[in-house]
Amino acid sequence: MRIEGSVRANLIAAVASARRLRGHRIHSDTIAYWRELLDHARKVSTQPQSEMFGDVMAELESELAHSKAA
Repeated sequence: MRIEGSVRANLIAAVASARRLRGHRIHSDTIAYWRELLDHARKVSTQPQSEMFGDVMAELESELAHSKAA
């Protein structure tokens, strides 16, 4: 996965988008990207001396649980 900017910034942007789109249908590609971003963040956070993303990851997972795919 190629990410522009930091993983944390991408997670925060995904959470903000998911909140803004709450109650609306979200394109399946967007949901797939968010899930891939979560997987990437999990992998990165297990590396030595890496940043922890658990708080933002939990927020995105919660938003995904309430998302409706288009």
